Amino acid sequence: MAPQPSEASRQRQILRELVESFRRQVHSLLAYRALLKGSVYELKTRCGKPSCHCASPQGPLHSAVVLSWSQQGRTRLRSIPRREQARLRRLTGAYREFRQTRARLVKLCRQILAAVDRLEKALRLPPPGPATKKRRRA
Repeated sequence: MAPQPSEASRQRQILRELVESFRRQVHSLLAYRALLKGSVYELKTRCGKPSCHCASPQGPLHSAVVLSWSQQGRTRLRSIPRREQARLRRLTGAYREFRQTRARLVKLCRQILAAVDRLEKALRLPPPGPATKKRRRA
């Protein structure tokens, strides 16, 4: 079976588009200057003092904005001062975006390799047939 020029052309175009998408994703990663692994959120808790307003069942809870992250398999928490909250939210958001872009790059790599395999299949020639013996003229 001979190579299929239309299929090879189609696979080349798909490959070009995937590579361009990969390039755009890598370019977006290069814009990041700082990342912070974790999440910033408001934590509401009871302090445990029997005379505190939070001790009653309907009493308001204490709240604090915290940074939460995983380190050596354990979740860590740190209270964040008000002046740092916006900056840390930005940095943790950037980390999530970075990781999502990385996941898209992994997916694109798989798609690119699959497209390369399909291109190879479209271009590959079959092995030659058996050689014919030449007859000698007498």
